Amino acid sequence: MIGKPVDGEFNVEIEAKRIGTTLLEDLISTHAKKIAPKYRKYQKLYENKHKIASRKKRDENKPNNKVSNDFFGQIIDNTVGYFLGNPIILNYTEPQEAKKPVEVDPVDVGVDLEQIEDTVVQDEVDKICLDNEKDDLFMEWGKEAMIKGLSHILIYQNEESKTKFMRLSPEDVILVYKNSSTKELQYAIRLYDIDTEDTNTTTHYAEVYDNTGYDVFKCVDGGSASIVMGRDTTGYTFDHREPHIYGRIPVVTMYNNEEKMSDLERIESLVNDYDKVLSDVSNEFEAFRNAYLMLKNMVASDNALTKLKEEGILEVMENGDAKFLTKQIQTDALENHLNRLEKNIYKFSQVPDLSDENFAGNLSGVAIRFKLFGLETKCIIKERKMEKAIRDLFRVISAPLRVLTGREVDVLNLKVEFTRNVPNNITELVDTVTKLDGKVDKETLLALLPFIDNPKDVLEKLKQDIEEEKKSSDPYSPQNVVADGNNPFPNLNAGAQIISSQSPQEAPNGAGADIAVGES
Repeated sequence: MIGKPVDGEFNVEIEAKRIGTTLLEDLISTHAKKIAPKYRKYQKLYENKHKIASRKKRDENKPNNKVSNDFFGQIIDNTVGYFLGNPIILNYTEPQEAKKPVEVDPVDVGVDLEQIEDTVVQDEVDKICLDNEKDDLFMEWGKEAMIKGLSHILIYQNEESKTKFMRLSPEDVILVYKNSSTKELQYAIRLYDIDTEDTNTTTHYAEVYDNTGYDVFKCVDGGSASIVMGRDTTGYTFDHREPHIYGRIPVVTMYNNEEKMSDLERIESLVNDYDKVLSDVSNEFEAFRNAYLMLKNMVASDNALTKLKEEGILEVMENGDAKFLTKQIQTDALENHLNRLEKNIYKFSQVPDLSDENFAGNLSGVAIRFKLFGLETKCIIKERKMEKAIRDLFRVISAPLRVLTGREVDVLNLKVEFTRNVPNNITELVDTVTKLDGKVDKETLLALLPFIDNPKDVLEKLKQDIEEEKKSSDPYSPQNVVADGNNPFPNLNAGAQIISSQSPQEAPNGAGADIAVGES
């Protein structure tokens, strides 16, 4: 039986060509019991299912309010919006090799052949990204990594031989490494279930991926004793093997950080305390509404109590008194405690409180970035991890790209561009771009403007506009020549030659000369 995994990972030396069923079942059992529950817990916290919801009622006569404050969801959504709100741009540029001098004059073909870029690979990458809804996929990929500490993408070829991406939750994936020092991935195991309505049974599948293909294991429900967290851990048998074309394991993992920690771990206890205090305060106010009535030196009869409920009148005897017994609530102390908890939640999550009055007003770009410095620091780590994962993803799809383009695809030619989704002072940016014009290349300047997603496309459109303007202003351009009869290029000097051959008496003006020649 496999013991506790090191750092949540399995490091197993396997000499056999295929993983055995005994080892597979041990891996699945250990993963289901010791690793997957943590992922499910943080997913529930993000869904606003907090610890306070499980608090039991101790006294049937007292209120038991369960107030959950969705700090987890707000912090994750704000981080995702800031980090991945703008699409990630993937640019693949072929290296410029030494070319022979172009023998054709650019004037003859209408374009400088040396300026034509090879975009065959980039076009195929764009098609794959568009077919897989890249922007939405990457956003959900990053969000799940923030919630659970890591997330996976499976690459496969569908029935039409198209390259497809599928996001896999970490509770359904087991990573097996050769050893803990090199972190070289040996197997990636995907777990999933299929229900059969006719037989009312569930078949559990395990796909074990390696560099050349994957082995499929399956089992049918083996009874309640072997089921852990809804998944059977025993009775797996080898079914068949399927090859793949990638030459490496087609499961790509993105880590939230090196420690594989969720963004929710650091603030979990703070939010739980905030929920508990606020729920207790709610209980106190509800109990205050159900305060006790104290009668001094008097006894209320049933008729007197009925009259009190209906008319709100109570007769008090001599030396008697009636008042409610209520508990004094230290509202100032509670307010200070809640404010301190809320401040620490935003502080340790490194996400600013956007409801803070310090964010009000028309702030400059520098002031906004200073207030977002903590969030930006955290996102730099996420950017490094996500860029590495995207490059690993590109290494996997380089095999189908090589088939589609006939080119050797090198991940070093891929440029991954992230753009923060932050409010910008457009006036300041335009002023900066204007001052740098002539000192920095156009593509870099256009990349500074937040409303431009692809600077290369903008530069291409600018070139087209300049060409169109040149054509429209060129009097010798074919589109600006007015046809004269059947001759699209009339001899504009013909009238002058006729006039010079006639005497002034015969042709007082050019028009008369033309008419006189036509009539004679």
